[in-house]
Amino acid sequence: MVVVAMQYRLNIFAFGDGKSAKNLALKDQRLAIEWVRKHIAGFGGDPENVTVAGESAGAVYAHAHVVLNAPVKQAILMSGTLDMSPPRPLAHEATIVGPIEAKLASVGSSLRTASATEIIKALTELNIVSMWLQQDPNEPELNDWTRPGLVQGLLIGDVEYESILWRNGIEALAPQMISDSFNLAGERSGELRRAYSISGSRATPTKTGALDFINDVRFSWPIRKLSKAWRASGLPVYGYVVDQTNPWQGSSRAHHAVDLLLLFGGLDLSFNPPAAAVGEEMRRRWIAFVNGEAPWPANTTFALGPHGKCAELNDSGLAARRRLLQMETLERVEPAKIAAVFAALAAGRVSILN
Repeated sequence: MVVVAMQYRLNIFAFGDGKSAKNLALKDQRLAIEWVRKHIAGFGGDPENVTVAGESAGAVYAHAHVVLNAPVKQAILMSGTLDMSPPRPLAHEATIVGPIEAKLASVGSSLRTASATEIIKALTELNIVSMWLQQDPNEPELNDWTRPGLVQGLLIGDVEYESILWRNGIEALAPQMISDSFNLAGERSGELRRAYSISGSRATPTKTGALDFINDVRFSWPIRKLSKAWRASGLPVYGYVVDQTNPWQGSSRAHHAVDLLLLFGGLDLSFNPPAAAVGEEMRRRWIAFVNGEAPWPANTTFALGPHGKCAELNDSGLAARRRLLQMETLERVEPAKIAAVFAALAAGRVSILN
């Protein structure tokens, strides 16, 4: 197996200034995929057997390449789908570009003339930390981003505690403010509060429930929906869950990005044999998938951890690890109302410093 890691533009440098081409990071990545197709045989690879893979934002981009019919055979989406950060109409562009241009104009500059340092300073002062793919008229496929695309196989899953990214932000909120946010769900607000143990008078379960809601809305539920849709189209889908905890601090749980630490094995985990065993199992099964083999029976879910144990899960086993009943509740709420509750809870509160 030949692994190719690609570099691409980030943040506003990928988003553009409203006048340039859109989705510049996506274009950087597509160029890299085309380069791989053209040259990988010289490294011993097969240009007809390319697997695109990503984690978190990388998974969002990998999913986008599948929708855009990039010349790849398979995809691996780890902790992310386009549902996590859906493409938005160009009308939303001004909410990002406008404030940055105004900030730079106040010091006699602009996005076209400012240095990278000046632009990053403006972003920091404005607390702009998240951007999105844009529904470019020149890439109409992104308007239909829920379709499966042309890949022949999908490996997809999450870790148990994705919402750690919002932990500090949610912990700072009063429980009543969290409870009030669920009013945005309208007539289903009470049902949604009960599903996630939200109460304005009980801080601990309310904050935990808010994090569970964020986790499900942005990660577990979209993965479940996408898997179901792709299976319905006849594609083999290999689902997984990573529940092996942080090797150094188990109380941190199986948090966002711990799967990368286990998968790549770049750090010596011999001090924690269960974590090392899960890493070895991940590598073996990921490599099998990349080589066109079934890593486990198609259309089932494979558990990686906890305690170093790896096994296939039946429906009840998966229900014991992920909030399937709560996801059924989410299915009964209008998507726009779920998005409104999520925005009220999560907007501006994400951080990698958790």
